[in-house]
Amino acid sequence: MKKISFEIIGHIMILCTEKPENQILAFVSSELKKRKNVKTIMLQTSKVNGDRRTRDLKYLIGEKNFETIHREYGNKFLLNPMKTFFSSRLSYERQRIAYLTKDGDTVLNFFSGVGPFSIAIAKKKPKCRVHSIELNPNAYEYLLKNIKINKCEDRVFPYLGDAFSIVPTLSDLVINRVLLPLPLKSKEALLLAYKKINHEGTIHLQISDHVKAKSELTSVVIEKIKEILNFSSKEAQISVKEIRLIRWLSPRIGHIAVDLSFS
Repeated sequence: MKKISFEIIGHIMILCTEKPENQILAFVSSELKKRKNVKTIMLQTSKVNGDRRTRDLKYLIGEKNFETIHREYGNKFLLNPMKTFFSSRLSYERQRIAYLTKDGDTVLNFFSGVGPFSIAIAKKKPKCRVHSIELNPNAYEYLLKNIKINKCEDRVFPYLGDAFSIVPTLSDLVINRVLLPLPLKSKEALLLAYKKINHEGTIHLQISDHVKAKSELTSVVIEKIKEILNFSSKEAQISVKEIRLIRWLSPRIGHIAVDLSFS
């Protein structure tokens, strides 16, 4: 029998399954006994959707406290998963990018959420500056709180609004590194990021696409990037530094991280 998929965010366990209610309840009862840190269990009933990147969650059992503090790699993130997007599954990806960032970099995060990527970078590389844009007012309020909680006020600079409107106004910034951690907006965001970034900079892009096997990742990604940027005559300018399969969203759709440069 296929296992029930879940993730744990702070004291909240979120299940992602279409199994019958009796199987879900049996699983929930077992997990509450095994995991003392889990106080609340919820069921995801929709995909992440909309500009505010929220998903529908159904309360199942436990404490009716939906605000939590999630801890990873020494960082703390206050959030409510019913009002904001956050995935504990991206913890490694956050640290990977933080490690690659150089002290002194000016980083632009198009889709900051409650701040996990921005704060991970700022904590690991304290001489960098991270400009963090978020459209969802609820997520933005948590971003402000998390900047203070993690003592990053001098390194993480928040903006409330649509990245596609805000980024063109940041004409005085020389950007070394861009974060695009939102697959649903990858096409439009990559075009804007390419115009904004320093020619020796790096874009960290997340996409979702049909992939039959890991061996196809490189060819699928390069073709997609060329299509988005209309680079058919400039292929040599695209440098794919790394491609990493974050996870399978379904049997043939991959959630993929890509590091790009254009020098």
